[in-house]
Amino acid sequence: MSAKAFLIGCGPGDAELLTLKAVNTFKQLEVALIDNLVSKDIVALLPKYTLKVYTGKSKGAHSFSQEAINEMLHSYAKNGYTVGRLKAGDPFVFARGSEEAQYLARCGIEVEIVPGLSSALTAPLCAGIAVTARDYASSFSVVTAHLKDNKFNTEWIELLKIKNHTIVILMGLSRAEEISRKTISSGISEDIPTAIIEKASTPQQNTIITTLGKLPVEAKNASSPAVIVIGEAVRLSNTLPHYIHESIKKEAELGLAC
Repeated sequence: MSAKAFLIGCGPGDAELLTLKAVNTFKQLEVALIDNLVSKDIVALLPKYTLKVYTGKSKGAHSFSQEAINEMLHSYAKNGYTVGRLKAGDPFVFARGSEEAQYLARCGIEVEIVPGLSSALTAPLCAGIAVTARDYASSFSVVTAHLKDNKFNTEWIELLKIKNHTIVILMGLSRAEEISRKTISSGISEDIPTAIIEKASTPQQNTIITTLGKLPVEAKNASSPAVIVIGEAVRLSNTLPHYIHESIKKEAELGLAC
């Protein structure tokens, strides 16, 4: 029996932002292990015959441990099923895809990676924030607020001292108070522009523009999944277009028609 697994990046949420490669790979899947942040619209694109297994992995509510997910991928593949792991964003951007790929490779399972749009890039874009833009930012970094065993990551803070630099923080909403306090205590101005982008590319998308000092207060009014952006490039949100989900466009058109 053949043994193959796909790790498929499903982008930030909007099904229209899936790659053609991802959509075509869906058609091959007999089993799909589905990440908590993969939208219903994307799941609906899977064939009806595909066995759909929801693996959870949301913060504080892991339906399955990473080890259990690894073993499920291995078990289905070794028994001859074409299995796919549907992951929000890109499989290799803070998504533990590399761990899954290494595990399967050690087990002798063929693995194919299907890239996806990471929220590290799409969330700022959806909010009208260009992570690099002349006179605002000539470089950017993507970081996570979390380390192993739920430790707070401080390794990236010095990057804020780089001139014309944008920081994109994934999985940072619950650590907003620590982000603000520890960056400011390291000499970063509390007035530096900061954005919280909730549920980017979905109908529920919302952008909160604030400052580093006010981040903890504003974070209390936000919900996950959210991306935090820090830097002068945040100011562009006032002038650049924001991404609008197709369903919102249709609602607006119907409203005008009425």
